[in-house]
Amino acid sequence: MTRPARRPTQRSRDALLLELASRLTPRDRWLLAMLHEHQVLTRRQVTRLCFDGDRQTRMRLATLHQLGVLDRVHPNYSLVAAPLHYILGTAGAAILAAERGITVQDLGYRRDRLHALAHGVRLAHLIATNSLFAAWVHASRARPEGSGLVAWWSERRAADTWGRIVRPDGYGVWVDGTRRLDVMVEVDRGTEPLSRVLAKLPAYSRLAVTSGIVTPLLIWLPTARRETNLRAALRTSPSGVTIITAAPGPLTTPDPDADDEADLASAQAVWLPLHATRRTDLDGLTRRYGTPLHPTRPLEPTPPGGDPDDPDPAPHPRPPVLRQRGR
Repeated sequence: MTRPARRPTQRSRDALLLELASRLTPRDRWLLAMLHEHQVLTRRQVTRLCFDGDRQTRMRLATLHQLGVLDRVHPNYSLVAAPLHYILGTAGAAILAAERGITVQDLGYRRDRLHALAHGVRLAHLIATNSLFAAWVHASRARPEGSGLVAWWSERRAADTWGRIVRPDGYGVWVDGTRRLDVMVEVDRGTEPLSRVLAKLPAYSRLAVTSGIVTPLLIWLPTARRETNLRAALRTSPSGVTIITAAPGPLTTPDPDADDEADLASAQAVWLPLHATRRTDLDGLTRRYGTPLHPTRPLEPTPPGGDPDDPDPAPHPRPPVLRQRGR
């Protein structure tokens, strides 16, 4: 008679988790937190965020997948097969929860929902948004600690903070020298009428009135023609809103092998304020619209309405190995 297999005890599960966690580097743990925050990342995005080359990325992601801390999917959301996409795996969620002293349920992890997202209609938009921010992280990697992109909030976190008024695709803080620029981001993929884009703007005006702080709104568009049409439709910004647009164009130098829609061009001098005539990069926007940093107080990348004591803060956009080297 065959005996039924014994279920693992809590002690054995803890031992397995401890053994698994011992094989993870600080960069691995940071990547788990980034996937928890931003839900889905492509291999190209992971390379831009924290590796020096595609081969290194492939090898480490394969190992993390074998360990069960990452899941990978291969969706089709365009005319060609999409690259491998990575989401947080069950073991990765357990490690994150253990590090934070909470349960996986309290972490809000649902493997089924992540897989549904990775094959759903919202995936392409999420990937485009994450590509935009990943390009900004990549542009920050050669900078010293405390400059470049120092905060990156997901749509979910932004909605938790401002969802009663606006739901931006992301929020970020860019630092250049002695100034910081807080920005809201909207990524337009050209899949809806411009009237839908325009209809979102009055809510940003209400947010400016509510918070008392004008946070520039950066709108990334898929083509130069659509950007031109949007700017013609705008003519004037809603009260309290600084609108800045950009799109890939012939004057930019995007990565020719990019497999994501928003690419490295977004960190270049492509951003054009509504009433300006010259495009600039994020440093230029920071000098024009940013606020001075306190000369002695440490930078707290928390926006108006955010909770500086949040027990589940967003991970720093740059991995610890790079920050420790001051790169």
